[in-house]
Amino acid sequence: MNTWRPCWEALTLNPRLIVELGVARGESTRVFAQVAKICGATLVGVDLNDCSRALDWEAWHFIQADDLEFAREFPNWCRQRRLEPVIDVLFIDTSHYFDHTLAEMQAYFPYLADHAKVFFHDTNLKNFIFRRDGSMDLGWDNERGVIRALEVYFQKKFNETVEFSDFVTPWRLTHYPYCCGLTVVEKLAHLFPAAT
Repeated sequence: MNTWRPCWEALTLNPRLIVELGVARGESTRVFAQVAKICGATLVGVDLNDCSRALDWEAWHFIQADDLEFAREFPNWCRQRRLEPVIDVLFIDTSHYFDHTLAEMQAYFPYLADHAKVFFHDTNLKNFIFRRDGSMDLGWDNERGVIRALEVYFQKKFNETVEFSDFVTPWRLTHYPYCCGLTVVEKLAHLFPAAT
């Protein structure tokens, strides 16, 4: 995944709270940590596995838990740390299965700031993946799990094989099909207050 796009997109928000669902080896964690350091934001990572060594930064909060279970505790967890439970940047890179991704959207979207950005990784996942430079690699067919969850949530069909930008008020969706796919969902509620 090209991590520069999420980094730049996140920086444009000057976020206060960044939540990453799915840490693994910490590639994106390190990128979001740089954003958090620049903006003075709080960075929270959630993963089922022990990924506590993915980042060596005392201000990073790693939660080893099921992300859906943590969503139920999220407001209290924030209040205990004197944080407002309002997410400016949300990165979703977990199971990549339809049911789980849709449940994550339903669980975390109520906590999004009016100007939030959500990054979905692996929105164009197939048995073979093609990078922008023309190279290819092996992937796995998740039966359009992540992009289908977006389709159900926004009640609209998307063609994940091509680059697109679309609006579903108050949301803007921008999709990049390269490699495994990355979709950026931007909440524009501050521009459409009647739609929220």
